[in-house]
Amino acid sequence: MPTGFIKLANKLATQLYAAIFLTVLTTIVAVIVSWQSFERVGEAQNRVNNVSLPEMVSAFGLARTNSALVTAAPRLTTVHNEIELTSVATEIDGYKQDFENNLADLLQLEMNRDFEDSLIQSAQELTNNIDEIESLMRDFFLIRDKSERFNISVNRLEQTIRTDLLPLIDNQFFYVMTGYQDLEKGAGDPEAFRSEKEINLFRHLSDLEKEVNIAIQLLASTATLNDAALVNVLRDQYESSYDGIQRSLMEIDRISVLEDTLPLFEMLNEYGSGVDNGFQLRIEEINIQSRQIELLQQNRILSSELVNQVEAIVNNSNAQAHIAIEDANATVSAANRLLLILVFVSVVIAFLIAWLFVGKHILKRLEELSLRMRTMARGELEEEVRIRGKDEIAEMAKALEVFRKNSLEVQRLNLVEELADEVVSKNQELEKVLEELKTAQNQIVMREKLAALGELTAGVAHEIKNPLNFVKNFSESSLELLEELDEATEIEDKEELVEEIKDVASILRENLERIRSHGTRADRIVHDMLSMGRGEAQAQKVPINPLVDEHAKLAYHSSRATMDGFRLHISSEFDPTVGEGIVIPQDLGRVILNVVTNACYATHKKRVNREEKEGQSDYEPELNIKTKRDGSTIYISIRDNGDGIPEDIKEKIFNPFFTTKPTDEGTGLGLAMSNDIIREHGGTLTVTSEIGSFTEFTISLPEDASAFFQDPDNEEQDETPAGENDITP
Repeated sequence: MPTGFIKLANKLATQLYAAIFLTVLTTIVAVIVSWQSFERVGEAQNRVNNVSLPEMVSAFGLARTNSALVTAAPRLTTVHNEIELTSVATEIDGYKQDFENNLADLLQLEMNRDFEDSLIQSAQELTNNIDEIESLMRDFFLIRDKSERFNISVNRLEQTIRTDLLPLIDNQFFYVMTGYQDLEKGAGDPEAFRSEKEINLFRHLSDLEKEVNIAIQLLASTATLNDAALVNVLRDQYESSYDGIQRSLMEIDRISVLEDTLPLFEMLNEYGSGVDNGFQLRIEEINIQSRQIELLQQNRILSSELVNQVEAIVNNSNAQAHIAIEDANATVSAANRLLLILVFVSVVIAFLIAWLFVGKHILKRLEELSLRMRTMARGELEEEVRIRGKDEIAEMAKALEVFRKNSLEVQRLNLVEELADEVVSKNQELEKVLEELKTAQNQIVMREKLAALGELTAGVAHEIKNPLNFVKNFSESSLELLEELDEATEIEDKEELVEEIKDVASILRENLERIRSHGTRADRIVHDMLSMGRGEAQAQKVPINPLVDEHAKLAYHSSRATMDGFRLHISSEFDPTVGEGIVIPQDLGRVILNVVTNACYATHKKRVNREEKEGQSDYEPELNIKTKRDGSTIYISIRDNGDGIPEDIKEKIFNPFFTTKPTDEGTGLGLAMSNDIIREHGGTLTVTSEIGSFTEFTISLPEDASAFFQDPDNEEQDETPAGENDITP
């Protein structure tokens, strides 16, 4: 039999023609019944196509644009200028237009009248919130510009006041101490220049300069606060400081001294208490940020409500569609049964054809194919489409299988893209939060540096005072020797005269050498203090023992100046073989300051606690400092006889921001910073302690730490502010 004839025989069309030819009468009746059934099926299909499907499309569109609006709204709060704000606002306006169009399309359908009021209200609140966020950002930029101009004005005012006030204080101090107002006129009457009036004038000028510095620092500190209550606290402190300025001005009876400076104090009062003062500007910024956060939270709630309403609409549409499909299926089933009855009654052969051919061979396979289509429509794409035969139904099954595979692949690709987008979004959010945390940490560290440097002022003053006293004493001694030298010139015996001159010259040379030595010491102390404040970080060869000794004394004198009743016995065991090491002296000095200051605090606290409990204690605070060399490694140990460190706390003392001190006495950056400095030098910082007995910190450093510092040309510039010395564990 020819191949073409076989293919033609396998076609459903050929088989159906043959069946129709044999059952023409039954077919006519069946057509009438089928026509009525298809009418009902058509009506159900129209309900699905014209009502349920458009409703679901509009609902999904509304949900999508709602999500886009809520997601885009936070971007308004992260822009940096008006241009970025306008760009983001334009983009959001497009989202709002799509949102409103989808809402209008959804509300046009009569089935959604029950949701109309709630949808309109939620949508209106959402768009109004976004508009308010945009308006708040524009107000924020205006306030920020005012704040920037305000900060510049405060800096200029500070420089101007310092320029005018400091020379007055220096001149008054010089006059009180020496009696000279003009070097060419000579000294005045001691009773006049050392009178209580002149001394009080110097004291009031000094108090005025101190209060001005405090007031300006309080104005500058507002930029670092994020709490309106804290800003109000600074404002109260500023008003108290300005009252001190007014009191000092009232105490200065010679107001002509400050005639040119008085307008500057009025300007300072305007910056702190006038319209658009620094405190009010910062409070307005904080209020705007708080309102934006509140609006964003409201948007998320409104978005959730909209999604719930859309979900209800979709569920309703889905239920209506299922009802229509069930009606159609019921109609088709009834038609099939009626057709079978007609065929059986009309002709047995037609019945057999319908039952064997149409029922078994065609309809069953079509039902299988329809079932697979419905399961695929529900998203079940894993099961393979299998339909037997070689006719058109089999070809449709093959096409459906291809469609299933393609849909499964597309579904997987969409899932991958969604996951990738979500990962990128989360990474961006994490990077932003990390940057904000770094900024906040830098601000905290800067404040702690300034506080630590302020506490060391007393120690530095004491350290400088000693060499200055030596310079003064040796200078006076040298003047007496010069007078003796003048008297020696009257000696007639030349040999005796030469011998006398040589003795005086030798003593003068020793005095001048001592003056130079102590002057160099004072200069080095000032240089180290300034270098510590500037945060210099240059490795150099320095003698280790003097560096440890000087910074330990600085910490001791600073503690004695800041803690009432402080006393401490310091003993040192410096190994002379330690010699010099290549380190960053400012950074190593910070570590010594931190550890010794903590030891001073611990011993003082132990003594005070015992005296409070027992009334009197035989405990004496002691501190022992040792250095030694072991090959190319230098060891520095600092041991105190305080209360010690508990084991559960010892593991945390090097963690940033961990401290056992009260909140107003430390922030927990000192030991963390010290540990980082020692590790950067290639060394270690370890601690051993026994509760109630002692605590000992041991620093080990390589003799040459320069190899552990990275090349600054290959590193990003360190932006950590200077003065990172925190003396709290």
